[in-house]
Amino acid sequence: MGRSRLDMLSRDDMQTLDDASVRILQESGAIVRSEAARTMLRKAGTKVVESEMRVYFGESIVRDAVKTAAREIVLGARDRRHDLKIPNREFPFISTDGFAVQIRDSATGEKRPSLRSDLEKWATIVDAVDSVDFLWPSIGATELPPHTQLIGGLRTCYERTTKHVQYQAFSGPEASLEIEMARAVAGGDEENRRRPHFSSIQCIVAPLQFDEGSTDAVMEFARAGVPVVAMTMVSPGITGPTTLAGSIALSNAEVLASVVISQLASRGAPIFYCTVCAPLDMKSGNFATGSPEYGLLSVAGAEMARFYDLPSMMGGMGTSAKAPGAQVGYEKAITSLPVALSGCDLFTGCGGLGDASFMSMEQLLIDSQVWDDIHRAAKGIEVSDKEIAMDVILKAGPKGQYLALPHTFANFRRLHAPMYSDRASYMAWEAAGKKDLTETVSQEVERILATHKAEPLPGEIATRLEEIESRAAKLLG
Repeated sequence: MGRSRLDMLSRDDMQTLDDASVRILQESGAIVRSEAARTMLRKAGTKVVESEMRVYFGESIVRDAVKTAAREIVLGARDRRHDLKIPNREFPFISTDGFAVQIRDSATGEKRPSLRSDLEKWATIVDAVDSVDFLWPSIGATELPPHTQLIGGLRTCYERTTKHVQYQAFSGPEASLEIEMARAVAGGDEENRRRPHFSSIQCIVAPLQFDEGSTDAVMEFARAGVPVVAMTMVSPGITGPTTLAGSIALSNAEVLASVVISQLASRGAPIFYCTVCAPLDMKSGNFATGSPEYGLLSVAGAEMARFYDLPSMMGGMGTSAKAPGAQVGYEKAITSLPVALSGCDLFTGCGGLGDASFMSMEQLLIDSQVWDDIHRAAKGIEVSDKEIAMDVILKAGPKGQYLALPHTFANFRRLHAPMYSDRASYMAWEAAGKKDLTETVSQEVERILATHKAEPLPGEIATRLEEIESRAAKLLG
């Protein structure tokens, strides 16, 4: 089978980048604002300058951490049919984008603060759409008090989807409450360690800074066996060198430092290598996720993850456009196809607009079709006697037509059919009301929300999650 695959960096390139990253960690080090993490790192033999909260990572501790990280992970779901087994040797599992606090209102087309009701709808659509494999709950419940938005949001996600949920935590106590929720849904600590019912994205602050709350959360998750996605967001031109190789070396150093913290907290803890790095647009000052460089940096991240034999999640499907349209199409294509072919395990990006500053339910459906189309392209073409179908060709002969042949009837469904694209003739399109793609998917959003309901949580588990959210309001306030 001629499966498509993209390799950009040579083995020598990756070794050069690895050497540069290790040197960065040795000579520049990183700011680690968590006292607990600094204490742990000091005991492990790293050099710590306490007055600066600065940690210098030796090569041996980096190499050892990479060796001990988990290679095989099952991202568990309420419905076991949606479990995701890592490593994924076929095609990346995809999630929605995150983590915005604004949404494009389906009725007005204007962006506004997102609400818990929007998150309910978002999770429902993810649950309904087969091509989206897991949920990163792209929007927040902004009407909730800030200290309960994540706990409340996680509860909402569990209620509205049976797929794996990926979230985040801003402190150790918050991480502990999220772990408690996951254990309740999974059926206990042991089962949640076997099939973790949520994973957590923990962003590194570029360049080379690990905030106290997020770092404490990483350690809590590691000890509980919850997979952490160590997300580097180095931006060439502002938090990293404009030269892409320099930003790759820097972002790689950040992820390696995160792996060290995770493995010191719990040897063998599951952790994903994650690159979401887009350059600074020098005209607007924005994080330009619609740029070709965004896709290239994610491809490099996937290749560096393979270099270390670490599970990976990469960003893509970026756009700077503010509404569905032509710019969205070409930017999402150029930042998706290369990454899809890079060999990463997980991919994130569905539904985002305006450099992921806000989300759109309609765009989520469009992006799901784009992903299906890319999936078909990545499968390539199988060449065999059966596929060549010589007997059919000879039977049809010169001037033959194939439409009425049994072979065509038996195989035509294998030709890719898009979910929402209009392939009708102009006359048929005109007769149907000249609907554009946005109208088509808007109607589909309405249909899904009116008809789809996720399998409800058992009553005792739903009550347990409600109790944890109520307790969070007191503990975290």
